[in-house]
Amino acid sequence: MKKALYSIVGIFLFSTVLATNQKEVSSTIKEVTVYQAGAQIMREANVKIDRGVSELHFKGLPEGIINKSIQVSAEQSITIVSVVHSIDYLNKQKSTEEIIALEKRREILRDSISIQRNIQKVLQQEKEMILSNRTIGGENGVMAADLEKMASFFRNRLTEIEGRNYSITLKIRTLQKEMISVSQQLMELNAQIDKPTSLVKVKVSSYAAISSKFELRYFIADAGWQALYDIRIEDVNSSLGLFYKAQVNQNTGEDWKDVLLTLSTGNPSISNYKPELSPYLLTFNNYYAQHSTTPTPSPYSGTVSGRVIDADENLPLPGASVMVKGTNIGVATDIDGNYSIKLPSPNSTLVFSFIGMKSQEHPGNTSVRNVRMESDNVALDEVIVTGYGVAGSTPGMRIRGMSSYTPEKKVNIPMSIEKSQVATEFKIELPYSIPSDNQVYDVSILEYRVPAEYKYASVPKLSTDAYLMASIPNWQVYELLNGDVNLFFKGIYQGKTYFDLSTIEDTLTVSVGRDRDIQIKRESMKEFARSSLIGSSRREQRIWEISVKNNKSLAVAIDIEDQIPVSKLSDIKIEQIETLGATVDEATGKVKWSLNIQPGESRKLTLKYTVKYPKDRKLLVE
Repeated sequence: MKKALYSIVGIFLFSTVLATNQKEVSSTIKEVTVYQAGAQIMREANVKIDRGVSELHFKGLPEGIINKSIQVSAEQSITIVSVVHSIDYLNKQKSTEEIIALEKRREILRDSISIQRNIQKVLQQEKEMILSNRTIGGENGVMAADLEKMASFFRNRLTEIEGRNYSITLKIRTLQKEMISVSQQLMELNAQIDKPTSLVKVKVSSYAAISSKFELRYFIADAGWQALYDIRIEDVNSSLGLFYKAQVNQNTGEDWKDVLLTLSTGNPSISNYKPELSPYLLTFNNYYAQHSTTPTPSPYSGTVSGRVIDADENLPLPGASVMVKGTNIGVATDIDGNYSIKLPSPNSTLVFSFIGMKSQEHPGNTSVRNVRMESDNVALDEVIVTGYGVAGSTPGMRIRGMSSYTPEKKVNIPMSIEKSQVATEFKIELPYSIPSDNQVYDVSILEYRVPAEYKYASVPKLSTDAYLMASIPNWQVYELLNGDVNLFFKGIYQGKTYFDLSTIEDTLTVSVGRDRDIQIKRESMKEFARSSLIGSSRREQRIWEISVKNNKSLAVAIDIEDQIPVSKLSDIKIEQIETLGATVDEATGKVKWSLNIQPGESRKLTLKYTVKYPKDRKLLVE
């Protein structure tokens, strides 16, 4: 009886093994969501599934896939039994179309150089043949006319051979230079080809033989996008044009061909985890602990490097995001969890984040910073669709929890705009192709008409130029990010500035450029400068005159800023201040005149002050 039972079990196990068949799956990238650092890839595959258990092999995927981010779904009544990710060292990444084209170009250049050199050999042989037959006429000599004819032939033909040989040499040099450039580019691109690939094994179970569409999603670090803006102003009486663009780059090892692109303003690793306060205990020992003899590390202004570890598994965490807080400077950890980042300032703060992990912030006050990250099971809330637009339309959009102001907006390409509590997503409904070459590709997103307020400002003590300032109220409604800004005034490029959105003010002020039609001069009235002794004190008087002239055809509003000295010592006193028509900040000494100047009008402003200090001390008063 036992033998019969064992036989039945053995037959069942054997049949189960036979029922598990392996299939290599061909998949295509359909959708890509690009974050500030990293991207989520969605691949599709149509697979015929047999009855029973099957193992599907998704081969040739990028090496840098983040293991924890892999998700697989299927249609029909198919059960996903398991998903396993591994590195395939036998199958290297395939050559891209760019590499194939460059290799063909290199072969053509090599053949062209070979042909030119063969022509040079033929010309050299002809030259040698002519030179070897210089003796003519034999013992009887030659007639003068024949000699002249032969000399002319030698001269002309040898000159022609030398000239053509020189031209071929120049052509060969040009071909060789192009060959070097092509070879260098191939060397850089082929470095990616030598990398191994990823293999994702998906075990599925089905009660019947059916065809099903599978979706494979994964996150990869070596991609991202940055915001880029154009601000275009025609005149100070009209609204400004704010053009919102994205600079997308990727070096994932796979080309994105005709994919649906989504640009997300967030980082997928940011969660809703709220930090918890620890008890703040006051003891007498804490005073001495704070004044320990151990020196406190000074802020480190330079490169910080280290390793990020998954605390749950005690393994390196590749693809973790390391950002400098308040900037768009960041890197992703490599396959071993290592990173290295250059700090822009000595007091920078590093933000460490990863999908499904609790974000951490650490000061960049040391050259080595290792971090252990813990899991975070808090899920994100559902996404709320807040607006939709098509090319040429001008829909409005209201964002919850913000001002009711509705900006005038034009969507340059068909897209939908979705907003969750952590990010805004621009879902572009036109297919895009972005190769894996780490080059930057511009994607136009939106165009806003912004009702800006314009005013000129100048600080003559530092610069006699007048700067046109544009103030953008309610800037939060435009879904802006930190990024570079190209400035255009009346169609003329004025240079670049930068959107630093760390401010919490409701109005964003941008310096558009210098206006040469407003002349400003600041002069010291030396004839009125005084220096006198009264008892044990010395008095120094200074007078400055600021001239402002409006050469424009319309009136302008302008703020003129200057300053008076501020004393921090009781022995130094500031007296007899004259700033007619200006406001003075006593704490900082900042003086500001707000003027409205008509076309062709000139104004003169006076700044006067006296400084009193002990006569036996030296003090620079300017």
